[in-house]
Amino acid sequence: MKYFKYIAVLLLLAVTMGSCDKKDVSYMAEPVDESSKAYVQICYYAPISTNAANNMYFVDLNGVQYGNDGASFLTTYNAVPSGGVNLYYVVDAGMLNVILHKRVDMGKNDKGETIYDYPIAYNQSVNVEAGKRYAIFIHDMEKPPIAVEMTPVPKFGKALDTDSLCRVQFVNVIYENGEPIKDKVQYGLQNLDTKEYEPVGEPVAFGEVTSWFMPVVRKTVYNSTGSQRRDVCLFRVDPATNQIKERMFDDWWTWYIGRAYRQIAAGNVGGSPALTLKQFVIQ
Repeated sequence: MKYFKYIAVLLLLAVTMGSCDKKDVSYMAEPVDESSKAYVQICYYAPISTNAANNMYFVDLNGVQYGNDGASFLTTYNAVPSGGVNLYYVVDAGMLNVILHKRVDMGKNDKGETIYDYPIAYNQSVNVEAGKRYAIFIHDMEKPPIAVEMTPVPKFGKALDTDSLCRVQFVNVIYENGEPIKDKVQYGLQNLDTKEYEPVGEPVAFGEVTSWFMPVVRKTVYNSTGSQRRDVCLFRVDPATNQIKERMFDDWWTWYIGRAYRQIAAGNVGGSPALTLKQFVIQ
């Protein structure tokens, strides 16, 4: 039996040594010429209901089609290539043609299989500049999208900031009475000590994004990376004076120390679908 044992050990050594051979690692990537290319995310934020009939199955960008093997690809109040991470499609700078395809059930064939067609549901264009990153917001199925430039996530100023801060920016694509909201919107954050809601960032009109701001996160669970519930709100602001008129929406989010978040307000004020605040983790 000991001979079999030695043979087994030798075989194991041979396999182990063989697995340590040097191998070339290659990545399916190529450098981007930022003098002629732009980066885009396609954001589907038309104020329509979040049901399967409104899902998009293919996205064409300047004739290049993206999809998910026939499955639902882009749902309302979401983005591609992914709203959850900081990913972008690379496209030619200049006019970007965006086409969305929905899915229509065409009945069954002779074998009882469902047949689908994928007609065009949206076809509009917008200009994008070379070397820049954009969130392309589709807010009306009959109008061109809005190209919102996405600035880089800021670094923390001091090493000690990394144990108490996160980073947030806010985008306003809110509708009211069936059209883009006319007032500006101010993001508000509840003061941890006074419990009063205080403005953070600057008021933004429809289709605008705030600069990044850095809320405090007080670690609430000792043995954790550090997180805290933060209560937030949206203020309605007079576009001429920038004076706050009323608090129009309340929400809360659990934020983690060191993370970067993009929050997007969409939907209809006092209508359907209701005003909502979506959040995506950027870093």
